[in-house]
Amino acid sequence: MILTIIVVCTIAVLLVLLWQLTRASAAGDDPIRLWKTRGRKVNLDAFRLLVDSEEEIYLWRSVPKAQFRQLQRKRIALGLRFVRTMAGNAALLMRVATIARQAEDHSTVSAADQLMYLSFQVRINALVAAFCLILILIFPSWNISVPMSLERYQRLLEDCDRILSRRQQPPQNIQMAG
Repeated sequence: MILTIIVVCTIAVLLVLLWQLTRASAAGDDPIRLWKTRGRKVNLDAFRLLVDSEEEIYLWRSVPKAQFRQLQRKRIALGLRFVRTMAGNAALLMRVATIARQAEDHSTVSAADQLMYLSFQVRINALVAAFCLILILIFPSWNISVPMSLERYQRLLEDCDRILSRRQQPPQNIQMAG
């Protein structure tokens, strides 16, 4: 009976996470403008501290058990918020990459393909990290680490900046000899 409940809950969580991954974002909004207004609101150092097992052990030893459980729930909720923000940024950057792929410059198209690939990886990583955080919330005694590759997210942001700077540069005037 308990195993059935765990399996059903796990499937429900996976379906919700899959829905978040595949849902269509609002059409008609310019993704580049949206990225400039809503992107990059994640403090990676804070996220590292939230999911660090050594920090968790330090808190467990430092504060009373009841207070530790409250702090742990808050840490997990904040970690989930960070993961959702990173996944949302990656989704938005997928749309930016789609627009950048329409450029005539081969290097920009190649960079857009790389941005698309990194965005997909970050979104998948975010789904796995969110699933692990939810498991930690449900089963606090389990020793689960959160496998979020923050280096990919950082590289994703750098690639986006590179593509957007290319789009802002005026085209070079090339004169043909003739």
